[in-house]
Amino acid sequence: MRSRFSKLRFLVPLVFVLSLVAGLACAGGEAEEPQAPAPAAPAATAVGGTAPTNTTPQQPQAPAEAAPAQPATQPSAPEAPHAPASTRTTGGTTPGRTSGTTTQPSTVANAKFTAPRLAPGEFSPCCYTGTRPTKFQESPMSAALVKSGKILPLEQRLPVASDVLIMIPYNEVGAYGGTLRTYSTGVLAPDSTGLQYGVNMSGDGLSLVPGIFKTFEPSADGRKITFQIRKGARWSDGYPHTMADVKFALDDMMLNKELMPGLPGDLKSPITGADFKVTYVDDTTFFITFDDPNYGITESSAMNIYSGIKGCPRCFIAPQHVYKRYHIKYNAAEIPSLLTKYKQPDWVRLVTTIRNVRGFVQVPSVPVPTVFDANFVYKGDHYIPWFGGWIVTSFTAEQSIQQRNHYAPMADPEGNQLPYIDEFISYRVESREVAMFRMMAGETDWTRSDMILSEMPLYIANMEKGDYSMFKHDSPDGSDSTYTNTQEYVVDPEIGALLRSKDFRIALSLAWDRNATNETVASGLGVPRNMVSHEKTPYFPGAEYSQLDIKYDLAKAKTLMAGLGYTDTDGNGFLDRKDGKGDLQMLFEDNATYFPYVQMLQSDWAKLGIKLAIKEGVTTGLNERAIPPTRYWNFFSSTEGGSNPWSSGNQRLAPIATHQGAPAIGTYYATRGEQGMAPTGGDAKYTDATGKMAPAGTYPADITGSLKKLQDTLTAGWTLSMLDAKRVQLGKDLFIINAQEKYQTGGLAFSGIFRALQQRRNNLRNLPLNWSPASGYYREQFAFEGGMDNVHNVGNRSKKYKSISFLDPGYWSQ
Repeated sequence: MRSRFSKLRFLVPLVFVLSLVAGLACAGGEAEEPQAPAPAAPAATAVGGTAPTNTTPQQPQAPAEAAPAQPATQPSAPEAPHAPASTRTTGGTTPGRTSGTTTQPSTVANAKFTAPRLAPGEFSPCCYTGTRPTKFQESPMSAALVKSGKILPLEQRLPVASDVLIMIPYNEVGAYGGTLRTYSTGVLAPDSTGLQYGVNMSGDGLSLVPGIFKTFEPSADGRKITFQIRKGARWSDGYPHTMADVKFALDDMMLNKELMPGLPGDLKSPITGADFKVTYVDDTTFFITFDDPNYGITESSAMNIYSGIKGCPRCFIAPQHVYKRYHIKYNAAEIPSLLTKYKQPDWVRLVTTIRNVRGFVQVPSVPVPTVFDANFVYKGDHYIPWFGGWIVTSFTAEQSIQQRNHYAPMADPEGNQLPYIDEFISYRVESREVAMFRMMAGETDWTRSDMILSEMPLYIANMEKGDYSMFKHDSPDGSDSTYTNTQEYVVDPEIGALLRSKDFRIALSLAWDRNATNETVASGLGVPRNMVSHEKTPYFPGAEYSQLDIKYDLAKAKTLMAGLGYTDTDGNGFLDRKDGKGDLQMLFEDNATYFPYVQMLQSDWAKLGIKLAIKEGVTTGLNERAIPPTRYWNFFSSTEGGSNPWSSGNQRLAPIATHQGAPAIGTYYATRGEQGMAPTGGDAKYTDATGKMAPAGTYPADITGSLKKLQDTLTAGWTLSMLDAKRVQLGKDLFIINAQEKYQTGGLAFSGIFRALQQRRNNLRNLPLNWSPASGYYREQFAFEGGMDNVHNVGNRSKKYKSISFLDPGYWSQ
């Protein structure tokens, strides 16, 4: 079955039509443009008019008590929209880019909407450019709470009409109602289900686009970025979101040297190393400036995190009415008792503790005003409001229940406030296998967890029975399975010397039969290649480097090992250590996702003469990325930032942090020489297998000097725009050096192992056909066919849509 299945992969065009000009233009805001007719909007209660007759069966509604409690006194009517103004565009930082384009709303009736069709390999558009709605509708659940006085009327809950975030449905305008359920080995993190960032990554993962912020406008010279907040937006507890939240986040958290002694590199001037400076223009506009061009920040996935509240105190937005309570500047009198309550030594640690409770869990325990009060500080049970589509009303290790955020500042092109779905429930099950059996039985409405490539034929065989479809979001990054060769390992001097030997790293690459790995553990879906971005990206260095030293060649690998002085004198099949301490034995640890790859390496490298011990269960989370001093290889991973080296602080191409194979060297770079391994040249502690030491002017563990060159190359690119000819060549150089040196050894690309596999029930709509796995799409657009879910309608199956997989020719015609 596997061999027949693997042949089907050729039905899937492996063509990433990144269309850079169109993709980069997504960085613009919301302009006016006529749209083709579309089906009618979902039945809903209309603002400023009579509610239409609702013929769609509605699901049982959550109790009104789930909504945040509001005071009896309601605020005055919302302010009138801004007067019409001409379209504003900014000088593009790259060819074809119009960042932060802003347009006033149309005065005509809401236009009907038809979702755009994608060609094979294309990514869903990130930004709405059609005619903006001028009237807005709400869910029946919201309307009932308005009627009972539990929440504000819709026109007071949404931002002013010109500032509502308009999202593009990936399939169609949805119907309101229903409960979405998902089963996995872990409860879905509350902050992973909805909009939370000021700026988001575009669908192709190449650039940043407005999210909670209305505009995000970089200047042509790369030294200034202007932001606008959405006027009239509210936090999920109903409290107004104002410039006070930005000022608190930046002045009192990010730029507070007690809380943040040093900023991350993305937020510093690339050359001078100085922190960014902030200027507040008015109640909705502010800008930040750098001493020198910082084009990388407009593409940075780290900036994506910093722009919201998830990264606080490194954040551009924070709910100051909640966080003020834990800040010494605003609540000094209560701080001692809070330190006792949370068992923390000082207020800085207190803020960090509170920040880590960032799951947006629960609703306020005491009323929160819906009018802005500069002196208000929330002092009930701790919670964190946000802007995403659902509020967590219950969260345990076994189950998360999230219910509609009635203050979500977003709508579809026909004016329906999002989300469409009322409730989102995540269940934890006892094992991955149980999660997959539930999925195949049709009990999971949507998941991207726990699936493994080798089981893909099984998932597809059960699609019709379970009434679900399989999606794969192809990444333009160059490798789904890359392992890191540690360069600073010295615990075992002989092993460390080998890891620092280029010929040894190449020998390991040549001895890995990637085609066998592809067929055995990736269902034939991968493409063997080095850690090199896709051919359609700007920085692709050419096929020569994509394939350099990766074709299986055991004879050549053995020749390289012999050249390093290794032989098998006792004839047991394993090479002897030079120090006489037995066989050449090494250890490779990894987690369950990649452990099948490690097992393949164990078999392949045994033929080379290396006795590889393997261990499953190593955590690969962000907090574990510092390479332990006893690890030969850092775990397998995807190449984050692999399509654009300047888009991620977690990229693997150069040692600028603690996880790219040279943690002390990366620390020296990240701290600008304050910590880590200094470039003091050769050191007898760090040699290769021939006794060679590093050249002068580079790091002791940098035997060829290429690690320093990678850092310098990456640094030079920060001050250049994405498609500048010099930066394009620098990007190619980063991939070329890694292909030659094998600091990062790529395995398979485009297989879908990293966040790419997705499943949804056929009656769940608006899952994008393709989206960069490194960036998040908007789940607020999920909608059930006819508003009928699968929880309250036992035996429900889609009446319109059949099961389909990413391998089917009709996949792109959905």
